[in-house]
Amino acid sequence: MPSQNKARNRVNRGFTLLVALGVVLVVTMAVMLSYRVVGREADTQADARRQKEAFFAAEAGLAEGREAIRLRLGNDQRYGQVLSDLNGAIVQDLGIKGAVPAWRELLPGTGPGGWNYLSLSPTTLQPAEKASAGGEPYVDYPEQNNVRYRVFVRDDIDDGSETIDANGQVWIAAVGEVVNAQGRPTRAIVQALVSNQNAPVANSPGCTSRGCGPDNTFNNTQDQSAPDTSVVRTLP
Repeated sequence: MPSQNKARNRVNRGFTLLVALGVVLVVTMAVMLSYRVVGREADTQADARRQKEAFFAAEAGLAEGREAIRLRLGNDQRYGQVLSDLNGAIVQDLGIKGAVPAWRELLPGTGPGGWNYLSLSPTTLQPAEKASAGGEPYVDYPEQNNVRYRVFVRDDIDDGSETIDANGQVWIAAVGEVVNAQGRPTRAIVQALVSNQNAPVANSPGCTSRGCGPDNTFNNTQDQSAPDTSVVRTLP
């Protein structure tokens, strides 16, 4: 009988050990699964944040590009001369090289690859921007050095030549990108068809174009905005 009890005790201890190992295995798998789910959620949120940053960078580049081409246009009514002036800036990047009409770099950047960087560094900020509302300085400030953009312009194929603009319209495209050291960059592209609507304006001599009379005063039958004579000042 004592031998049988010892054998039974060994069997019970072996079964208990198997149960304990099973519980440990289940808990370990549950922890690993939870960690994987949390990691995926963090990656999803980070990718969504980078996507917004890339989109806002592209929007900023597009706005800057529209102002740049407006300044380049000057008093002209067509964009042909602007495109001709950018013949030396035709983009040779893989994927758009040889495009017809060609893409031209409108805002060449100083960074690698011609990128413009939207950098944020504490050294460029005012003291008030690095402190709380109560004036307490921040211990640390995150730097932004991975957001960049490029801006391109091309003719809208309104005629047979890409440097002769007949309708006063061009395409401007901006690419925003957030560089990720852990993987591929996140990119957003926006474009807009820009039309020149600043037609020449010819004004008549004097103020007749604003409704005044032949004597260049508003004191006549065509008066549209009579002057206020409640207070009259005379020269000494």
